[in-house]
Amino acid sequence: MGGGPRTFPGGLNKWQWKRLHEKKARDKEKRLLDQEKQLYQARIRSQIRSKLTTSDEQSYRSHEQQQPNYGPVSPQDHIKSLADRFMKEGAEDLWNQEDGPINTPQHNQHRSGISEPIDLRKLIPQNCSFQKARHFCTNVRNDVAENWRTEIPKFSNSWSRQNNLLMFGWRMFNKNENRNVNNLNSLLNFRYYSMDTRKGNRSRKLGFTRNENSSDEDTEDDEDEEEEEGRSGGSVKMMSSAALGKYDMKTKKRVPLKFVENEDDLSLHVEAIRKEVRERSKQKSESEEEGEKESILSSKRFDECDVSPLTVKALTAAGYVQMTKVQEATLSACLEGMDALVKARTGTGKSAAFLLPAIETVLKASNRKSAQRVPPIDVLILCPTRELASQIAAEANVLLKYHESIGVQTLVGGTRFKEDQKRLESNPCQIIVATPGRLLDHIENKSGFSTRLMGLKMLILDEADHLLDLGFRKDIEKLVDCLPRKRQSLLFSATVPKEVRRVSQLVLKREHGYVDTVGLGLETNPKVKQFYLVAPHEQHFQLVHHLLTSHISEVPDYKVIVFCTTAMMTSLMFSLFREMKMNVREIHSRKPQLYRTRISDEFKEIKRVILITSDVSARGMNYPDVTLVIQIGIPVDREQYIHRLGRTGREGKEGEGILLLAPWEQYFLDDIKDLPMENWPVPHLDPRAKVKIEEAIGKMDASVKEAAYHAWLGYYNSVREIGRDKTTLVELANQFSESIGLQKPPSLFRRTALKMGLKDIPGIRIRK
Repeated sequence: MGGGPRTFPGGLNKWQWKRLHEKKARDKEKRLLDQEKQLYQARIRSQIRSKLTTSDEQSYRSHEQQQPNYGPVSPQDHIKSLADRFMKEGAEDLWNQEDGPINTPQHNQHRSGISEPIDLRKLIPQNCSFQKARHFCTNVRNDVAENWRTEIPKFSNSWSRQNNLLMFGWRMFNKNENRNVNNLNSLLNFRYYSMDTRKGNRSRKLGFTRNENSSDEDTEDDEDEEEEEGRSGGSVKMMSSAALGKYDMKTKKRVPLKFVENEDDLSLHVEAIRKEVRERSKQKSESEEEGEKESILSSKRFDECDVSPLTVKALTAAGYVQMTKVQEATLSACLEGMDALVKARTGTGKSAAFLLPAIETVLKASNRKSAQRVPPIDVLILCPTRELASQIAAEANVLLKYHESIGVQTLVGGTRFKEDQKRLESNPCQIIVATPGRLLDHIENKSGFSTRLMGLKMLILDEADHLLDLGFRKDIEKLVDCLPRKRQSLLFSATVPKEVRRVSQLVLKREHGYVDTVGLGLETNPKVKQFYLVAPHEQHFQLVHHLLTSHISEVPDYKVIVFCTTAMMTSLMFSLFREMKMNVREIHSRKPQLYRTRISDEFKEIKRVILITSDVSARGMNYPDVTLVIQIGIPVDREQYIHRLGRTGREGKEGEGILLLAPWEQYFLDDIKDLPMENWPVPHLDPRAKVKIEEAIGKMDASVKEAAYHAWLGYYNSVREIGRDKTTLVELANQFSESIGLQKPPSLFRRTALKMGLKDIPGIRIRK
């Protein structure tokens, strides 16, 4: 085991103790580096200030004559090297070409024009008014000007008469229009200043580049001078400066308070720009679609492709003459017998895209084989939900209107197993539309159903991504093992994640085709307006009621779908709005299949109705003329949000979608930030409606509320971003129980609490 203590002060083990000291060492090193940085910056400031008053004879030393020196550099050399970083390639110095040529000075050509160092701090006394400071600068200006005339005898007096000089705020006026810029440049070797040149008999000044005054009076005075200079018509040309010359100076003026108060929030500007971009893209898409009757339709007709005349007749009778773009892209490959993986959005006619090849496959197979007592199954279609299976079977019957010898059957859960067997025996069919679970039940029953599948010619997986999301991967693998290898397989999916590609390798042939009808465009219908609304969770019932009543008053022929997170939440919401005398229907997984089928068919046919449903209606269901989709709570993922929204705006029509979130669900907006989402402001809620909602909740059965609480807790416990903090999750769940009229949170079974990781969490009640 080794010697040494097993624990350290504070109950730390040796690794925690080691990391603690490593962290302390890093913090100490960081503090030392900060101190060195501050010392270095202070040294740079002092060197810059001292350079303003010292001779710059060494600044003209040629860079080519310097020998490589890898030892410590002097402060002046260090400053020079830092300044040279800002020089452009090929430039001699940081002067502009418009400033005139640079004359290389001779040794001892001139001396510093300032005989004594000037303390800059004295120029701006703290307790001095602006007029006193100006008077002080005027006196110093005259003294320095006199020093320039007396201490520089090598320069002619004509030079001083021909040039006006202003250094550190001191001016000398000339009387002649002629100038000698070269002599001025050779005399003034200051890298940290700029010069203004003017035409005509004007004064010139040399001052700090971009040095703004800190006082308001000085700023106003400078602005007045600039206005006078602008009216004179002369162009101002500034000499360049080294960056370190303004190292210790303010880089921009202070903004007056009145402008700061009136300044708008940057986020509002960003939101306005985004809204403008969305409007432009929408206008562009609308202008591109003006020439077409429908955006999803193509110019190709069904009678132009290799489809049975009876099928074309049925399509014409149903009102389908032109193909959609998805059908045009996929039919040719599917009719040729190729395996294909097709990526297509919902509501684009993809059901007919695989039903037409399926019917042609059955027709070809019936011509080859002899009459049998029980015909084999030629086409098998797998769907994730019962509603989607029933819908596909109904669409197939429309296409088989004039094909009397071809039959379609559905095998889904929620019905009696023996009734399915009797139906299969009494009404033989060639096309089976099934869900994976019930289909496996028939295969494993050894009733002869697996024998009929040995003659299968085509396998179709619709909504393949949803099949995998529901956990049907193992069932699909078992089904594929029971099917013949010599077959055609088609996979249709709205998204193609990694799991779908893995299943495609299992189901499809190696040389299968890939058809992408979505491309790089928007994953949602551009004609569907998308909004999100963030509000406290206890206001969601009242907000949904407000959104529904507002939409009903605005749209006479309304048809609304409200998506809830779980089946029990769907039942709770349905019971609430039924108590409030609204025309609502409900569909979720806890309802029997016959009831779900009846409600689904009823919702397709009528208008002015509200369907409250779970995710069983999120994919594949073709409900026509849906005007509004409301999603309460975060969906499972981004794809689920897109599929829910796809229930509206089908067949190129317009629609509207609203996502209702709690503040702690707002992180989901990052997953859909690339979609054209707009913020829906929280509306003013009527207090009378709140009272009615509370009364309706009070009349509801307590068992429905308890089941909704358990379902709510289980759903959000499975959401990683929320469920990982169990304490916060329980607090939110208890707030939800109060909002639905429960005096105290319902209790959980001990086994359920253990599975959810909620045992010993404050606020969880365990059932004894």
